[in-house]
Amino acid sequence: MLNVALAVSPIVAVLIGVIGLKKSAMKVAPIVMIYTVILGWLFFNGSASGMLQSFHKGVGDGIRIVYLIFAAFSMLVMTIETGAMDKMKEVIADITDDRRIQVLIIAVMFGIFLEGVAGAGAPAAVAAPFLVGLGFNPISAATAALIANGIPGSWGGAGVTTIMGSQAVREYMSIMEASSMTGRIHMLGAFIMPFLVTLTIFGKKGMKNLGGFLVFAGSFMAATLFVFSNIIGPEVTSMCTGLLAIIATLVYLKIFKIKTPSEFLYKPEKTNKSNMPAHKAFAPYLILMILLPAVRYSFDLSVLARYGYTVWVGTVIFISAFLGALVLGVKIPEFAGHAKNAFKKVIPALVAMCGLLVLSDVMVSTGMMSLLAKTLSNAAGKGYPFVAVAIGALGSFMTGTGLGSNIMFATMHVEAATSLGLNPITVFAGQNVGGAIGNMICINNVVAVATTVGVLGKEGQLMKKVLPAFLLILVLYGLAALMYTHYLFPNFGVLV
Repeated sequence: MLNVALAVSPIVAVLIGVIGLKKSAMKVAPIVMIYTVILGWLFFNGSASGMLQSFHKGVGDGIRIVYLIFAAFSMLVMTIETGAMDKMKEVIADITDDRRIQVLIIAVMFGIFLEGVAGAGAPAAVAAPFLVGLGFNPISAATAALIANGIPGSWGGAGVTTIMGSQAVREYMSIMEASSMTGRIHMLGAFIMPFLVTLTIFGKKGMKNLGGFLVFAGSFMAATLFVFSNIIGPEVTSMCTGLLAIIATLVYLKIFKIKTPSEFLYKPEKTNKSNMPAHKAFAPYLILMILLPAVRYSFDLSVLARYGYTVWVGTVIFISAFLGALVLGVKIPEFAGHAKNAFKKVIPALVAMCGLLVLSDVMVSTGMMSLLAKTLSNAAGKGYPFVAVAIGALGSFMTGTGLGSNIMFATMHVEAATSLGLNPITVFAGQNVGGAIGNMICINNVVAVATTVGVLGKEGQLMKKVLPAFLLILVLYGLAALMYTHYLFPNFGVLV
């Protein structure tokens, strides 16, 4: 038990520092990183070469992630400075002046689309600052983006999380079977997501006169996600779910009029209308929506991932920002100035991100993460499917990706399932959905989105806002995994 307590202590230390003591991750991460290295060295047989390798890997990964944040922040700064964001506000207000629906379109639907075409933190990097540009409170914008990312993360960019994450257990399930069962769990989350985001951001009063739309949006996303994950394939599940949900919402708003309470009406700060053409104002984001899927489906995954998956996504975002700047008439020296301002803003995030990723890699390489997972699994018995969801969340909480969580724990889950006489497909699906919801509270993601919306140092406040939604979905998915495994789909995909 001592080793288990020691293994969990770095996670506890981060949570105490960020949430309990309300310290910035930039201050907490380096301290806990040093503590974790000492812990691994003294109690978990860590070697000098292994620690050095973890340091190099963590710093390298941190630089790559912050590069993506820098690219997204450059786009945001440029659109605000040129007045393009003012025009975008007007256009979105013409579609709907209901602030609640604006959040759902941008954070949830657009966020799911971005995860489907790029993954790698793109929803938080693009959707959250977009909301801030529209005048939303930065904490609310970041909270909405993090909660919404609890669904599409199981597929990631072009389905890579499910495709590559199930590779080690391919003899037990096909890619389609892994995607299908994952979708059958996530469709529950897709249905409640509009309600959950609305309640979290606006409270109970935010539900007023919005019930019909929330039922429509949740039902449409759940049905679309089910169809694509079970019939079409994991490569396009998130992208098509997000895009079709946006289109369906626009149609709904044309047909049905929602009586919006005055407190949720969008009130433009300026009375003068912008003369900028709408297509010109949206140019950076329109270019991004075209370039992301074009690049993703034009190259083999191994080519894009050669320098890290976040690198190609960040590069596409930066190129989109540059091309958008040209459309907006921004001169190259001016754009360079916007990029310079963005770079200064992300330096604190670089310190926090590198420290957290070194910490995470040390926990993985010294066996601390594996010990925690096995301890949970050994105590689970027939309740193992529920625990599989929790372990999946734990994996992505520390590694920052659902794919990393799947790679770490998929084999362990399948071995446990077969020894307990359970369906390995439903158990893996529990792991896969758990990996997605872990992204909601993953400290790396929290730091990243806090940076893009300008509230770095308030990570504890942000995690407190997201935590209730995370726990609710964790319990829902855990119960679904139990029901699917023992009662509804015990023989799904199993040769009997």
